[in-house]
Amino acid sequence: MEPQNAAQSIYEGMDPQKSQRRASFSPIKAIRSLSISSQMSQLSTTSTSETELSSGGSTRKRKLLKTRPSDLFRKDDLMRRPSKASTVDTADYESISTRPTSPSLTGSQGTSISGDFTTPIKFGALQPETTLLKTKKEFLVLTPIALLRFKTRIAAAEQFPQISPTDNFAGGLSPIESQGSSRGFGIGAESCVPLEKVVSAFKDEGTRPSFGIEVWWRSSDAASTFACVQLDFSLPRERDDWLKAIQRAVKSRGRAFMDDRTPADIELDFRLILQAKHRDQKDAQIDIYPVVPRRPYTRLGGSSGEVRKNWRDASSFYLAFTKNSLLLAQFSKSSTGQKVNPSLVQFGLVTLSRVNTNMNDDRFDLIFRLPLDQPTKVELSTRYYRSILSKLFKADTYLKPAWPLWTRREVFLVDGEAQQIPLPNGEDYGGFKTTLEAFLEGYHCPPVDWTVKWKNVRYAPEFRLLPPTQRSQYTAHQLLAVFRALRFNDYFKSLSFCDVGFSNLSNVFDNTRRLESTIWLSRTGKRSLTRGEFDLLEGSSVLFQELVSLLLGSEAVKHIDLSNVLNRARVAPAPGISDSPPPSNNGICEIVPPVVLLWKSLQTRCVSVRLSGNALSEADIIEIGRAFQNRPSFIKSLDVSRCDLCESALVYFWEGLYEQRSSIEVLDTSHNPGFVEATRVSYVLNGARRVKRLNLAHSIKGNLNEPLFRPWSSTGSFAPWRLEELDLSGWKINFDTLCGIMKYLELDESYGLRRLTLNNCGLSGEMATGILCRVGGGRDINLQLSENHLEVGSTDWIDLIHGNEAPRMLHMDMIQFQHDSNFNRLLTALSHNQTIEFLSMVGTGPPARAGSKTSELLSTFFETNDTLKFLDLSGYSGKLEDGHLGWGLSGALGGLKQNKSLLQLRIQNHDIGAAEDVSELCRVLAANRGLAMFDCRNNNFDHHQFAKLVNALSFNHQLISFPISGADRDYAIQKERRIFMQHQDPTGKSQAKGSKTLESRLDGLLSWLRDHWDTEAKKAQAILHRNREDPMNQLLELESEYIDAWDDDLPCWLKPTPGTNQKGKGKAVRSHSGSLDDESSITPTNLNPAPRVLGISIPNRKTYMMEEASSGSESGPSSRSATPPDPGSPPPRGQRVAAPAPRRAPLDLDD
Repeated sequence: MEPQNAAQSIYEGMDPQKSQRRASFSPIKAIRSLSISSQMSQLSTTSTSETELSSGGSTRKRKLLKTRPSDLFRKDDLMRRPSKASTVDTADYESISTRPTSPSLTGSQGTSISGDFTTPIKFGALQPETTLLKTKKEFLVLTPIALLRFKTRIAAAEQFPQISPTDNFAGGLSPIESQGSSRGFGIGAESCVPLEKVVSAFKDEGTRPSFGIEVWWRSSDAASTFACVQLDFSLPRERDDWLKAIQRAVKSRGRAFMDDRTPADIELDFRLILQAKHRDQKDAQIDIYPVVPRRPYTRLGGSSGEVRKNWRDASSFYLAFTKNSLLLAQFSKSSTGQKVNPSLVQFGLVTLSRVNTNMNDDRFDLIFRLPLDQPTKVELSTRYYRSILSKLFKADTYLKPAWPLWTRREVFLVDGEAQQIPLPNGEDYGGFKTTLEAFLEGYHCPPVDWTVKWKNVRYAPEFRLLPPTQRSQYTAHQLLAVFRALRFNDYFKSLSFCDVGFSNLSNVFDNTRRLESTIWLSRTGKRSLTRGEFDLLEGSSVLFQELVSLLLGSEAVKHIDLSNVLNRARVAPAPGISDSPPPSNNGICEIVPPVVLLWKSLQTRCVSVRLSGNALSEADIIEIGRAFQNRPSFIKSLDVSRCDLCESALVYFWEGLYEQRSSIEVLDTSHNPGFVEATRVSYVLNGARRVKRLNLAHSIKGNLNEPLFRPWSSTGSFAPWRLEELDLSGWKINFDTLCGIMKYLELDESYGLRRLTLNNCGLSGEMATGILCRVGGGRDINLQLSENHLEVGSTDWIDLIHGNEAPRMLHMDMIQFQHDSNFNRLLTALSHNQTIEFLSMVGTGPPARAGSKTSELLSTFFETNDTLKFLDLSGYSGKLEDGHLGWGLSGALGGLKQNKSLLQLRIQNHDIGAAEDVSELCRVLAANRGLAMFDCRNNNFDHHQFAKLVNALSFNHQLISFPISGADRDYAIQKERRIFMQHQDPTGKSQAKGSKTLESRLDGLLSWLRDHWDTEAKKAQAILHRNREDPMNQLLELESEYIDAWDDDLPCWLKPTPGTNQKGKGKAVRSHSGSLDDESSITPTNLNPAPRVLGISIPNRKTYMMEEASSGSESGPSSRSATPPDPGSPPPRGQRVAAPAPRRAPLDLDD
């Protein structure tokens, strides 16, 4: 993670006032946009901190330090450091135990905060404190209204019956209802913290050998002082879990309990102070927030320079905003109760030099500096930190309106994983939603389907335009509305137009009637086109201009997906749009030149492009290769699969790719008509260093005398690859390459490999045995060994499967078994295997139709295997009839009646209908209680058999997917036609007389059959709808691989489980206002009105942050003007103009 310079515009949030809550305009949301990809400061590598503020709560190696760094500008000062801020005597914390406590502090999650106030949300033991005489083992309980610390677990159990008084209980709630009551709540607790009065909860920054949390709250005494409780845990994960739980409970309690954040006497004191200093600000608005100083911000101990011990005791601290200043005051009272004049420190808002913060932590640092003076650092913590940062940002904008935006990006440094933070109400995606609606209405267009993906995408957030649902393609005006709504939008880092046709904009020109200038300058002016590039853009097609506008106007887009956007043949433009006949493009693909133009001019941050499915010419590839040669080591991901590339085009491609070998991470050249020699590919890949995903399926040929690549190094000259996916299908793999793969599988770095595809690679049984040996049992990898002669050489791999030496996902499609005995051995091995959860054996079977023994073993396999969740035993539709399992499969299905582990079963193309009796299959449908999805299409059922299956389906209340194919209906109709014709007079004499009558009878019969089939299909759909609405079935969770492998429309509530790779197959729920997936997308809501801050009228408009890159490879070669250019005028010829760049731009590891 790297640091990120924050540029912020307007935000919204809740800003509670005395006894009334009102919406407040919060730049924190903009700062959050600003920190879309959490980054770490380049100075943090020298950090002496122990714990870092990270959104993910990751654990770092602990170091105990006795000194603090002197550099006040380091962001790591937000991390764990030595502190004397504890309000409890250090003698009470001499325990150095780091053993995990028992029970585990996972706490209970059985109670909602909005539920019973006396039911614990979380509870567990604190770190034992060993003293001279005994070990003190305290117990902590978090409820929806308070945080309580008890001396012992037994004392806690007396207050909360849900807690077991014994130490060996697992820390969860019992299933009984809460028996506590609000009467006597907190009796017996050593300390009780009311959540509505909590000021802040944050990680302890002291030097004790424990992992602690400080919780500060406003006490209820007349002095209105702050109190603190120190909670110590044995492990950092326990501390992090408790901290998150406390913060969530405080937030929920704050929403439900209206509490004045500032006492009336404190506000009166501030007003008296201001009136004494500034008589003209008598009625000025003051925003006051309670805060906790984490370190002394002034020499409170006097001239000696020593900090008084427990300097925060019996005090309260408040931060106040005035028009031009920031006041930090300490209020305290003497031991006799007499009021002491507050200790006040004042900072000018214009002297704010740096704001260090993390979007997931209450802590933040403010650094102020007067000219020619030393900086002053104020380290604070408060639950209101978002509101405070919002005020600071808006104040900076208001007080320095002429200062450019990049000056604020240098001031506000924000860390935090934005994709893990739900978007607040009113989020507009950097204004995209508002702008899109305006363009659609202005262009008189119907809405479009779109979504925003936050998870399982490399550059988040990702905007995705989904294919239309009401028609085959979007209109030209709909596409233009989307493109222009995305212009200058620095909110999204990825743009995806996968499977969205651009044909309505292909070769469309609009230059003679266009009044506005094309986009030649980025939003901030940092990137621009030369005069020659501008002239080229002015005369280009609309699609060319729009793609340049997307990639140049935005300075945040790093990835664009243009897969399958152009048809193979050019489509005529819509009438009334093109003002001139499109010139010949000489086979050039329209989406390639704008991308290449910006690559050559170094004016885009886009380093990842998908062009899959678009026909690319040799000229396109030559231009791409030249761009690669002229600008080495910048591309990170490129997909040119299924692009109709010939052999010469691939040769040019690999020649240019040589210069990108040190940066390329994702490469896909699969499934093109041309093949390139393996020696040329090896020349590039053996010098690659960072490859993660490599797909060369059906694109390489020839023999090789060395490994195709070396994912490992025996010399230590470079680190091993960290492969995630590898596909070499279609190439007869040589021995050296296979040895390299097997050696790589033995390394720890290979555990990130999730897919290894070696289909049709000429593997023998011995090679498969070697691979399975190195993969091992239960490894989380999708291993594909289809279309290989695995019976040749050795069948020891079957014994490995029998002995559980197999991965979690295995594909063995189209394996040509020559002996029944080996196939039967495989069925026996699968019956005993307990590691394979996903198995595909499409087209794999015995050499002839299944015999009685095979059928019996297959039934045993269905009955005894309790590990498989997905099974595909379909026959290959192009395979000969004698290769199907056929009728033997129908009888073997009886073993599924009691199987409860298998969730998805597909048995297509087995001609089960030819057995005439489908009673066994019907019994399985009615009796099975485990299957959620069952696919038996293309099995030649007639209408009688289909009706029986639907009737059996009505008894099943678990199935949510039972695909019905139109091909089955067509087969039933054709079968009935044949039977009808066979029963006619073979001589044809009677047919000659009554041919019309026969045709009428036949048409009537077929019409009835068609209606009967449709009626039964509707019954099946009604049954599936009933099952999908069952709340018990909605508890089903599947990984993305299982969902992607299922060919059917699934219910919208079925989402991939967390931690899986979601590839997205159009299953996102769509809506005209923006289809948003609940796991990886956030629904935009209506904007709340923005309040007035510091007397300024803020417009009701959301703005957003921008992330910049300072990579030297992206800076333009031409000189840059000292003043920002006028976007309305083109650049001088041969010169690239931009606004002055910031003195220090944030770093980005992705650049």
